[in-house]
Amino acid sequence: MNNTVIACVDGSPSTRPVCEYAAWAAGKLGAPLALLHVLEKSETPAVSDLTGSIGIDSREQLTEALVRVEGERSRLLMAQGKAVLAGCAELLKQTGQPDAQLLQKHGALDEILAELGEVRLMVLGRRGTQNQVGSHLESVIRLQKNPVLIVPETFTPPARVMFAYDGSSESRKNLTRLTVSPLLHGLSCHIVMVNGDMSALQDAQAVLQEAGITTETRLLEDESVTGALCRYADAHDIDLTVMGACGHSRLRRFFIGSHTTEMVSESRQPLLMLR
Repeated sequence: MNNTVIACVDGSPSTRPVCEYAAWAAGKLGAPLALLHVLEKSETPAVSDLTGSIGIDSREQLTEALVRVEGERSRLLMAQGKAVLAGCAELLKQTGQPDAQLLQKHGALDEILAELGEVRLMVLGRRGTQNQVGSHLESVIRLQKNPVLIVPETFTPPARVMFAYDGSSESRKNLTRLTVSPLLHGLSCHIVMVNGDMSALQDAQAVLQEAGITTETRLLEDESVTGALCRYADAHDIDLTVMGACGHSRLRRFFIGSHTTEMVSESRQPLLMLR
């Protein structure tokens, strides 16, 4: 799966925008695209959990019946997943991506994504089939070594991007990555720093301007990093927020801890998490 954009689909309301953002990213990056549907282990209860408190004579018959029921349930879930993949593949054809690879796997989503190797980008919906905010997002972000794009329920082709900058060495490294990534070519970039240093912000602006990227800067003072970033993004019609997802600074600890879910919940924009 090297250099592949992976779109994680589950049939939830986020599935369509996941496909649309993945198609946009694959087109910008010139990368192949794959659709991934995962059948969670937890979706099939263990037979032993349902039969442990009944008599021995009854247990064997009931166990056999439960095995048949669970087998049929697994078959239906697999068929449902294949239908989701087929529908997504048809949608991608309409967006100019006719050759997407279709993948269906069993297990925990975060573990499966970690096993895929050095993919180019992973695209996930902010809301899954079972939770308003995808229950796997925080663990996926924490475990992934690859960039993760978390998308809302509607697709807007990105034109303005906000980079949440903290002046650290890791943040400067991510800034340099933006200058060479075709994903952001042609977009105007807002570099936003919360409770930081103006000189560091100006240095960051110079890096992007030297690369020919149209850049604006803003230094914000606010007790709430989440609130400051979300309000700025809404006020300036930002279409995509880019941020780091690891490190030791206050801002980066913010994004890898419990506040990750808070940011995903409150932001109206897709979030590109860099590693």
